[in-house]
Amino acid sequence: MKRFLIFLFLLMLAGAAPTTSPAATAIVGRWMPADKQGTLEIYEQKGRFYGKVVGPTTPPRYDTQNPNPKLRRRQLLGAVILQNFRYDGQGAWRGGTIYDPNSGNTYSCTLKLRNANTLVVRGYVGISLLGRTVVWTRVR
Repeated sequence: MKRFLIFLFLLMLAGAAPTTSPAATAIVGRWMPADKQGTLEIYEQKGRFYGKVVGPTTPPRYDTQNPNPKLRRRQLLGAVILQNFRYDGQGAWRGGTIYDPNSGNTYSCTLKLRNANTLVVRGYVGISLLGRTVVWTRVR
């Protein structure tokens, strides 16, 4: 009986593990922002999506506008600028933020795929109407 209860418990744990659908992971990969100032890699971690600068930033760029003085000397290479996005099941990733290293500001953000190689990034303050949209292109 004890083995059966342990098996049942493990089965329940396996069923409770977060799963990520193929549609949700469609944004995973490398992207070139419209300003072409670096390449970003979007990755999934525990059902949420993040994006970091993976290169090239020649000459090396530093996070000089960061509101935290301790971070102003860090290189942007490796910096996570997209955080905490969740796939909404309807073709968009929401609930996350985007950090703009040019201004040092962090904005609410929505990500949507226009097609497999085009990502529409909408950063905003408060409501989505008060923001800016840029288009990123997938890097192969």
